[in-house]
Order: sequence, then C-alpha cells, then structure tokens
Amino acid sequence: MRQENFLFSGGALRDMFDMQLQTAAKNVDVLSPDQLRDTSIEALVEYIANWLCFDPLSIYKDGMTRDQQECQVDVQGWPGRGTFGRGPCMVSGIKLVISLPFSGESRLWNLQPSSFMVGINPHGTVVGSNLEMIFEQPIDVPPETFKNEIEINLKYIDKYLSLQKNDIENFNKALPNNILRLIEARIQILSKHEILAKTINIPLKHDPNAPKFEPIRIQKRILKPLPPIPTSATKREFGIAELDYQDIINLIHHVGRTFEETPKTYVVHDEEELRDIILANLNIFYKASGETFRRSGKTDIIISAEDRAAFVAECKIWSGPKTVTDAIDQLLGYLTWRDCKTAIVIFNKAAAGFTSLLPKTQEALNSHARFVRIEKVADQGEWMCVFKSKDDDSLLVRVCVFLFNLYVAPQNPEGLPNKTKTV
Repeated sequence: MRQENFLFSGGALRDMFDMQLQTAAKNVDVLSPDQLRDTSIEALVEYIANWLCFDPLSIYKDGMTRDQQECQVDVQGWPGRGTFGRGPCMVSGIKLVISLPFSGESRLWNLQPSSFMVGINPHGTVVGSNLEMIFEQPIDVPPETFKNEIEINLKYIDKYLSLQKNDIENFNKALPNNILRLIEARIQILSKHEILAKTINIPLKHDPNAPKFEPIRIQKRILKPLPPIPTSATKREFGIAELDYQDIINLIHHVGRTFEETPKTYVVHDEEELRDIILANLNIFYKASGETFRRSGKTDIIISAEDRAAFVAECKIWSGPKTVTDAIDQLLGYLTWRDCKTAIVIFNKAAAGFTSLLPKTQEALNSHARFVRIEKVADQGEWMCVFKSKDDDSLLVRVCVFLFNLYVAPQNPEGLPNKTKTV
C-alpha cells in the first residue's frame, strides 16, 4: 500500500523550458548599450546560458537509508482479507520510509517529460535533498513484498529520469542559439535608438540613481556530486562584500520602481511571479536562486558563493503591519551566524492610500523584539535597518526593507475607480 504523491505528474517539462526562455528574454531586455559594448556577444550568451540551463536529476542508491515503524493499515476491500462494509478495517502493519539522496533541480520531480508511460508513475515526496518513498503493508505479509515494491518504484524512477534527461540535454544544447537570437534582436532595437539619438542630436536626460554596470564576468557552472560526509573540520562560510550588497540593493530598488511605473503590468502577478522577475534581473550579474532550503525553511532569494549563502531576501504581499513583523521573523529564522546582509521586499497590491502604509511599516519595524535601529531611510518605502540575530544578541543583521506600491484602483462598468479601503 502506497501513501505517497505520484511523481512526474504535476505539469509538463516543456512548460518549464518555456519559462526559462521567457527569463532569458527578460535578462536580455535589460542589457544596456554599455554592457553590449564592453562584453562580447559570446561571453553574454555563455553567461546567460550558464545560469538558465538545467541540471538533470541524479539519484544515489548507494546512499539510501531506511526508517522502519509500526503503523495501522486499512485493509478494507483487500482480496483475501474477508473485509466487508463501508468503514475502515485497521490491522497492525509496518511502515517503511526509504530516503533516496539526489542532486539536480528538485522541481523536476513533479514534471512530466515529453515521452512518458501512460498510467504508470512512481511515487515519492521531496524532503530537502532526499526523495522519501513510503511503503506500508500488514504485519503478516512476507518481506519480499516490500522489496518488490521498492525495486519496482526505483525501476520506474530510473526510466522517467532517463526520459527527462534526454529532454533537458536537448534544451540545454539549443539554449545558446536561442539566447543569441534574443541578443541580436536586442542589438537591433538599441541600434534604432542610437540612430534616432544621432538624428535628433539632443542630449538624453541622465538618471543619477541608475546603477553603474561592469562587464559581465563569466563564472562556470559545475555539476557537483553529493557533498561528502561532514568531518570535524568546518568549511569556511562566505560573506558578501559591501559593494556587492549595495549593488544588489540598487538593482532591487530599480526593478521595484519599474513595477511602480507600470503597476497594471505587474499587479496581476502573485508573490512567486514577482519574485521570479526580480530573480531574472539579479541573475544577470549574480548566481541567484529562489525557494531554496536554508536552515529552518525555504527562503525566497539567495545569492550564494561556493554553496554558501551571501545574500538572503524574503518577499511578501502586504496584508497589514503584521506582514512586516512576520517577514522579519521568517528572515531571521533562515540566517546562519555569518549571514548579516539581507533584504525584505513587500508588494502592496490591494491597499489604497499607499502613503498611509509608510508610517505603519516603520512602526512595525521599530516595535519588533529584535529591532536595533534604522540606519537610514534611503527613499520613500525603503528603510535600511539593523536587527539582532535570532539566537545571538551580539550579532547584528542589516535588513533593507522595501515597500513597493503596485496598487491599481478597480474599475466599475462606467470606467470610474471604485471606492477602496486602506489596510
């Protein structure tokens, strides 16, 4: 008896490929003329493809472990059990939980390859970097029953991973050419801007707050095996340089201001989709990832160095001042003792009267139990704060809190804004 979710059945792998190509287009669309001038096309293609290609799943059967427990099994309707009626019929049983280590993109466990076995799906649940498979049987079944179920499930997993790997290799192989076409189209657009500028011959207004970019530095992506068993020697953690921290904060600031300038475009997106747009922009310069397990949960944004967190951020949708305090609690719960430069990004989608949210946010910051001080208010809706670490009063954590306004007044049939309430 299996008590698991079916794998490779939550969506189509090709849909994820389409999303990656959309992310590639977003990465290319924000390339500036300076970046295109100072960085070769080959380097740009390699850089973007390096972060958008997929790592196929790999499983490590030699590392499997077993947890064995007593349980109750419902044998209602089982052949040969002599059970009748509508209610459950519980008997003593054994529950096996098999933990199978894996590497690669964990979301791939839920996606169906282009070729698949109709009506046949293995089962399991992703828990961190392991796939947990649960098998339950009455106490009187022979041990070979468990062994056969495990072997059959692993056989189907192997088959699906092989089919997925073929699709992923084809996608990764075609990705550089797809990015090249996007860059060539971007160059054509910028060249038209340049022709227009020369024709009009009027200086372009400069935004003094725009971030300054350097040529992109290529960092190779390396597929790594499972980490070795930890020894008594602890690997050194990496922190983020202050200049990089300010660059990241500056990038998030400009992406958020873009949201605010065209809120109708972005208000339709949920928290995860808004986060992914920010990730797409960060990924032009840094190795950023989302929904990553970190200490006691999954954080929304991590920029890492050699598998160690360097920058951690949390994204939320505004639903009142408690959104702020909950986000701080969640963020502090993710941090290790070396993580001290972070951010919280909050999107207001439903509350009218945005300016009334600013003092509410600052009050929520000031009243938090771990609050130390506000270093500066960089802009309306942007606070650079200092908090005490969750577990260490002597360790201070810098948190840049952003509040972006995506609110759009709902329209009635006459096209006039409806009355709204603030939160």
